[in-house]
Amino acid sequence: MSRPRRYNSNAVSNFMSWLGGARLDVLADAPGDRARFVAMGGVILSTAFLSAVSATFALVMAVGAPLPVAIVVGVFWGVIILNLDRLLIIGMAKQKGVWRNVALAIPRIALALIIGTVISTPLTLQIFQAEINSEIQVMQAEDKAAFEERMATDPRFAQIPTLEERIASNQAIVDQGLQTDFASDPNYAAAVAATASAQAAYDAAQAAYLAEIDGSGGTGVRGDGPVTASKLAAFEAAEARLTAAQAAQTAAEEAAAANLEASAQSRLDAATDQLEADQATLATAQEQRSAEQAAYASAVDNSAGLLSRLDALFRLGETNALLNFAHIMIALLFICIELLPVIVKVLGNLGGQTAYDRILDVREDGEVSGGEIWAAERTRAIAAEASVQVSVAEDRAERQVEFGKRVNQTVLEQQEAVITRALETWAGYAAARASERMEEWEQQLEAEDAAPRADEPAVREPAVREPAVRRPAVRKPAVREPVREPATATAELSALFAAADTGATEVIRTPDTTATQPLPRSADRAAFLRRAGLPDQI
Repeated sequence: MSRPRRYNSNAVSNFMSWLGGARLDVLADAPGDRARFVAMGGVILSTAFLSAVSATFALVMAVGAPLPVAIVVGVFWGVIILNLDRLLIIGMAKQKGVWRNVALAIPRIALALIIGTVISTPLTLQIFQAEINSEIQVMQAEDKAAFEERMATDPRFAQIPTLEERIASNQAIVDQGLQTDFASDPNYAAAVAATASAQAAYDAAQAAYLAEIDGSGGTGVRGDGPVTASKLAAFEAAEARLTAAQAAQTAAEEAAAANLEASAQSRLDAATDQLEADQATLATAQEQRSAEQAAYASAVDNSAGLLSRLDALFRLGETNALLNFAHIMIALLFICIELLPVIVKVLGNLGGQTAYDRILDVREDGEVSGGEIWAAERTRAIAAEASVQVSVAEDRAERQVEFGKRVNQTVLEQQEAVITRALETWAGYAAARASERMEEWEQQLEAEDAAPRADEPAVREPAVREPAVRRPAVRKPAVREPVREPATATAELSALFAAADTGATEVIRTPDTTATQPLPRSADRAAFLRRAGLPDQI
C-alpha cells in the first residue's frame, strides 16, 4: 500500500524550496518547514534580481553600454549572485554549540556584506541621479576653469599676448604702406617751427599796421604818418621773413621726403616679414592650445562615469547632511537585503531543531551507515577475489618452478652426453694426430738415415742403420683404421655441438667434405665449450 501524500506541492514551490537550500526528499516528510524554505528561496531570488538591476545600471553609467547588452550582462550577474547566495546558505550546516555556528557564519556574513555593498552602490547612484547630475556639471565647470588657469600660466602659451600686440603694431605699419612722418626729420621740424614763428610775427606786424591806420590802436590817430610808415616797414619785413621761412620749410619737406622714403620701405619690409612670422607662431600656439582645450573639455564632458558619480555623491553628502543620511540608509537597506538569507540561516541554526532538521539527521546518518556497510562489503569482496587470484598465481608459480627444474635436469643430462661424446671424439682425433705426427717424424728420420753424409764413407751406412728395419714393422700393422684427417674430426665435433644445440643425443658422422670449408661459428657453441673447459676454436 502506497504512503499517502501529506502536502500539496507544485513545481514553483519545489523550485523555491530547492533554491532555499532544502532537500525535497526530506521536505516531503516535513511539510511544515516548506513555507520557511519557500520564503528563503524568495529572498535569494530577490537579491539576485536586485543584483541584476544594479549591474545593468552600473554598465550603463560606467561604460555607456547599450541597454540590451547591459540587460544581458545584468541577468548573467544576477545568476552568479544567486548561485553565491545559495552556496552560502547550503554551506551553513547546523552545528552543535552556539560558538561553532557563529564561527561558521562570520566569513559568510563578511562575504555577503561585500556583495551587498557592491550591489547597493549602483542602485543608490540611480536613486540620487538628478542631484548627482547637477553636481557633476558643477564639478565639470570647476575643472574647466582650473584648466584655463593652468593654460594661462603655461610657459608654452605665455608668449601669445606679446605676439598679438606685435602683430597689431606691424599690421598698422603694413596698412599705412610707404607713408612717411616728416615730423621725425629734425630739419623739417625746425623749418616748421621757424615758419610758425615767422607767421606769428607776420600776423602781429599786420595787426599793428592796420590798427595804426584806422586809429583803433597805436597812436590812435587815423591816417598815414611817420608811425604808420614804420609799422608798414615792420609788416613788410615780417612778410619777407615769413616767405623765406615758408620756402625753407618746403625745401626741408622735400629733403625729408627724400630721406625718409628709403627708411620707410625697409621698415615696411621688416614689418611685413615679422608680421608673417608672428602670425605663423601665433597660429601654431593657438591651435595647440585649442586642441588641448578641446581634448580636456571632451574628457570632462564624458567623465560622468561611476567614479565621478561617487565623487559627486560624497560631495553632496559633505554639504547636505540630510542627503548624506538618506544615502546611508538606502545603502544599508540594500545591504541588509543581501545579508538577510545568511542572517536568517544563522538564527535558524542557533535555535532548536525543527522536524526537517531531525529527519535530515536521521536520513544522513542512514546514508552514512549504508555507505560504510557497502564499503566494508565491497572491501571484503575485493579481498576474497584477490585471495583467489593470489592462490592461482602461487599454484601457477609452483608448477612453473617444478617444470623448470625438470627441464634443467634434462638439459644438463643432454649436455653431459654431448660433452662426453665430444671428449671421446677429441681424444680420438688427438691420438690419430699424434700417431700421424710420429709416423711423419720416423719417416723423416729414415730419410735422413738413408741419405749419404758428405764427411763419412759410404761403407759405414749399413752398419749404423740396421735396427731401422724393425721399427716400421712395429708401427705399421697390416690392418688398421685409417687416420681421420683434421677436417673430418672437426666436422664430427661440429655435428656433435649442433646436436647438443637441438637436444639430440646421437652423433651423425658426415663424410669428409669440409676440408676446404671454414669452421662454422656459433655463439651458443662457443659458450658451451667455455663452460666445458674446452678450447672455443675447435
